[in-house]
Amino acid sequence: MNKEEEIKIIGMHCATCVLTVSKSLKSVNGVKEAEVNLATGTAKVILSDNVRLKELVKAVRKAGYDVATQRFSLKVNVNPEEIPKIEKKIENIRGVIEVHSNASLGTLIVEYNPLSVTPQDILREAGIKGEIITSQKSEREVAYRDFRDLLTRLIIGAIFTTISIVFPSLAFIFSIPVQFYSGLRFHRGAYRALRNKTTNMDVLVSLSSNIMWFSSVLLPNHPFFMDSALLITFVLVGKTLEAYIKAKMSSNINIEPYKARLKDGRIVNSNELKVGDVIVVKSGEKIPADGIIESGEGEVDESILTGEQKPVYKKKGDNVLAGGILVNGYLEIYVTRNWDRSYIMQVTQTIREAYNARVSIQNLVDRISEIFVPIIITISLITFIVWKFILDNTLISSLLFSVSVLAAACPCALGLATPMAILSRVNNALKRGIIIRDGNILEEIRKVDVVILDKTGTVTEGKYIIAEKKEFIKGAFELASIAESKSSHPIANAFPKINGEVEYYEEFPGRGIYAKINGNDVIVGNKYFVINNCDWNVKEDEGDIFICINGKAGAIINLMDKLKSDAKDVVDYLKNMGIKVILATGDHSKNAEEIARELGVEMYKGLTPDDKVELVRKFRDEGHIVMFVGDGINDAMAIKEADIGVAISGGTDLAKNAGKVIVKSLNDIINLIEESKLTIRKIKENLGWAFGYNAILIPIASGVFYPYIFLPPEYAALAMSFSSVIVSLWSIIPF
Repeated sequence: MNKEEEIKIIGMHCATCVLTVSKSLKSVNGVKEAEVNLATGTAKVILSDNVRLKELVKAVRKAGYDVATQRFSLKVNVNPEEIPKIEKKIENIRGVIEVHSNASLGTLIVEYNPLSVTPQDILREAGIKGEIITSQKSEREVAYRDFRDLLTRLIIGAIFTTISIVFPSLAFIFSIPVQFYSGLRFHRGAYRALRNKTTNMDVLVSLSSNIMWFSSVLLPNHPFFMDSALLITFVLVGKTLEAYIKAKMSSNINIEPYKARLKDGRIVNSNELKVGDVIVVKSGEKIPADGIIESGEGEVDESILTGEQKPVYKKKGDNVLAGGILVNGYLEIYVTRNWDRSYIMQVTQTIREAYNARVSIQNLVDRISEIFVPIIITISLITFIVWKFILDNTLISSLLFSVSVLAAACPCALGLATPMAILSRVNNALKRGIIIRDGNILEEIRKVDVVILDKTGTVTEGKYIIAEKKEFIKGAFELASIAESKSSHPIANAFPKINGEVEYYEEFPGRGIYAKINGNDVIVGNKYFVINNCDWNVKEDEGDIFICINGKAGAIINLMDKLKSDAKDVVDYLKNMGIKVILATGDHSKNAEEIARELGVEMYKGLTPDDKVELVRKFRDEGHIVMFVGDGINDAMAIKEADIGVAISGGTDLAKNAGKVIVKSLNDIINLIEESKLTIRKIKENLGWAFGYNAILIPIASGVFYPYIFLPPEYAALAMSFSSVIVSLWSIIPF
């Protein structure tokens, strides 16, 4: 069977684009036909039923274009072990591109094709009830609402259970609210799971409590109304605590809009600001929006965004970011981005997506979770048969052993073990100034065996000074200084600030610049770039920076740069882990060689951005897992190409966008690796708790150690509910 998909292509502007996109779509196995329309910017694709839309999007993006997609967040009230099944169900719906789930928060992020499906269609076709989260505030509200619902049911359950204990003769009456109101959440969950031909924790709780309650109705001489009420109440104690922990962790990733003062004096929330508004910020106030300083000056604490602890002096024309604090001064700021697109909100969204990482061990956990409940029900039945028909025990005691097995088993802890560990460690890394944009790297980092470090601005201060200069054409150095005033490269800061009109300017990343100044052609850059574009008419050709004026040799400059104080420690740490460390730089200078010698690492110098990419590919082709750490524009492609791309937060936006991880300093590479180790250890420990809990409790509950140890169903339920709480708490313990 074939199907048709229409997708919106972004970035096409000519007939060649049409051909390229068409070719990329047809390269996907299973695509029968692809018609790309330049006027509408759309592509109609006929493809086999078994081809995923995700493959089309991937092919288009690989070709250098993009596909217009949308996302929505969904909160579902199901148990953690059910989330992977819901994820698979949604992924099979036409128009859905990709789904990322977070079992710990009960949320899914769905990327879909808006031309073929809507969020409501997806919910309807999946046959699930969930709440579409339209803002971060509603996400937190949903989490706390879930907690409040559980708390209400717990309070009512606790009150009526206590009365049942005090007046056992009236236990039948007072257990009814507990069984059918407090426990309704579990009965509904069990019904939903069974209707979907699956099983979950609710099935176990509902089955065990109902067996006890209804058997008490049928066998009035052996009432277990109080025990049934206790079972539900005890389970609610654990689930309420678990919901509270989740709600607290959910709050950690939410940023409330700030108060903003418009220039006309009105106070509004920052999410009401529009691009073009001018806002006023006074000393001690938080900057409510991303923008450019229109007037005023002051020192801004941006540590929450960049990790830089010292306030940064800002003046007219400088950028400021929402979330920074004006330590002193007065600023009038022209708003350049609305609240949803502000840098701090982009980081928040990035962190949220990182929570959805899946490590490889999760696949095994998912498979076990699928068969866990059926196995427990089977063990429960075997327990009853053994006690009743083989050991010739009474019906009631056999029933109690059987119900205890149901009440003691907990698949929730298995479902929570991995996502809670990842969520906690990503949050912890954020507190240390490390932004993890892709949670999967927490597992991949362990495999890294080659780390390539950019030199300038990464292992060195990036604050060059001119050690010596040799001028062949008078005024060449002055012209080069004017040209460098247009560049953001760290080397440009070594030149003195000289004002002058630049008629034309072009930058060649990793090589140099060309500028037209007062009719003069000025080329500044590395040796090969300049000499290849110049009639180098002097014998001297040794230096760090070459200057060519009007096609003739203008000057040679030698630079000096200092090693960062923590660079040697980081390199030694990596080498002690058996990781090969390489220095990659576009510089040809002797200073670069001295830096490499001081660090004791192999160096590749004189590299263009493409050369750095090739260097990464070279090691990857040899079977190595490569981490590239850099900060500049010329590092962006290599950062993107590496298995683990790490950008220094003080670097360019381009580098930061390319990196899977953003760190505030080189020393954070150590913290990142330690966080990775801790994450994997926490996952294993959590799984140890989850499996260990069940492995110990189920034999006890089944009566293996009876009469020395006996676990009544209500206490088995209490123990079971706390297994999830322990896994959640263990995830946030910082060791």
